[in-house]
Amino acid sequence: MAEDYQGLALTTDSAKAAASYSDCMRAYLGFQTDVGLHLKATLQADGEMPMALITRGYFFHLFSIPALERKAADSARSAAEAMATRGGTPREKWHLAALQAWNVGDMTGATDLWEQILLHHPHDVMALRLSHFTHFYLTGGAAMRQSARRILGAWEESRADFGFVQGIAAFAHEEAGDYEMAEAYGKRAVEINAKDIWATHAVAHVYEMQGRQDEGIAWLDGLSGNWDDLNNFRFHTWWHKAMYHLEKGQFETVLGLYDGAFWAEPSDEYLDFTNAAAMLWRLEYQGVDVGERWSALADVAEQHSTDAVMAFADAHYMMALAKDGRDEAAAAMLAALSEKAGTSGDQARATADVGLPVCRATLALCKGEAGEAAQILLPLRDHIQRLGGSHAQRDVWAQMICRAALDAGRYEDARGLLAQRTSTKANSPIAWRWYAEALEGCGDSAAAAVARSNA
Repeated sequence: MAEDYQGLALTTDSAKAAASYSDCMRAYLGFQTDVGLHLKATLQADGEMPMALITRGYFFHLFSIPALERKAADSARSAAEAMATRGGTPREKWHLAALQAWNVGDMTGATDLWEQILLHHPHDVMALRLSHFTHFYLTGGAAMRQSARRILGAWEESRADFGFVQGIAAFAHEEAGDYEMAEAYGKRAVEINAKDIWATHAVAHVYEMQGRQDEGIAWLDGLSGNWDDLNNFRFHTWWHKAMYHLEKGQFETVLGLYDGAFWAEPSDEYLDFTNAAAMLWRLEYQGVDVGERWSALADVAEQHSTDAVMAFADAHYMMALAKDGRDEAAAAMLAALSEKAGTSGDQARATADVGLPVCRATLALCKGEAGEAAQILLPLRDHIQRLGGSHAQRDVWAQMICRAALDAGRYEDARGLLAQRTSTKANSPIAWRWYAEALEGCGDSAAAAVARSNA
């Protein structure tokens, strides 16, 4: 037996494998580009180390690509065979069970197992980071915050990577709507490590949700010099900066960030794609001509039109296909999603209940059928969170629902939706302008004038 850098037992007699695995975990927490290299070094030192094989399976899932999903299943089989030969700790056996659950689409079951691990081993950063990820796509901010709060007391400040855990707590509290605590956790993490991009991004979310655009721009500008050697998550942080400029009506700046930062070249990473598609959709709602940019996105979306792995990503792929008139690919995607909806697993249920209807509505909107889109979207108004993603990311569908109601002439529906929106985004000029449009449609010119003044 050996131990990782947090003192957790590993079934291996190779000190080099244990050290490389520790390097892999720390790189994973820090969004470094060499995570895969450290994992490869671990397996070169001990090709049958159970936690290394399990981790390889976990990482395959994070890409949300069908071919890699199959490789995750291969990794689970290899880990099970290794354990049958050399045994494994109870913690490692829970991890194997979590990977096996994820392999059959049971993300809830996997998350429950990671949470069980954390009750016994609160310093297991893999279980912590993965439960943080799956809560994000399944159960949302309240569950993320509960998860973080259960382990925070076990992390003394002198422990390695205490700061990264503060950053995880920051984002969990932000998604739960606890902005004061989120900002405090996030800024403490960045004080400890200015390269902590997850914590940086958590504070950026706070500024986004509170309409503090100028503070958000200054925050990201002041820290951006630390990101050059980090992975593609840095592009998402530039997307956040573009979101502030979008709200301020500085559309040329937004397009500059799109072309030069978060979509400077085509990417096969689903997060990069969702950044780009959601931003173009938002820009067009503000009357901005985005030129031929949808076509480049549609080229990528076509390659993923039948993936049906993650409902959140699928809904963004459909945006590009529908906007660029890729009818054949869009039809193939709807067929794949319909098939997915008939299977088991958390993402299958999310696809059936929310993802597939949202994709159908997106296609209707792009064909000028706002009435049909509104008919589909309005009943989903309180269920969009089942697609996963952050409040900021899901806001593109909140806008879509509001805009569909307005464009369909359903002004009473739009009035209620936009009353809600302006109460939660009181510093949003966009929200107030749309609210004025809804009020005018309802015949309330006086209230519309107030809304325009607020804008």
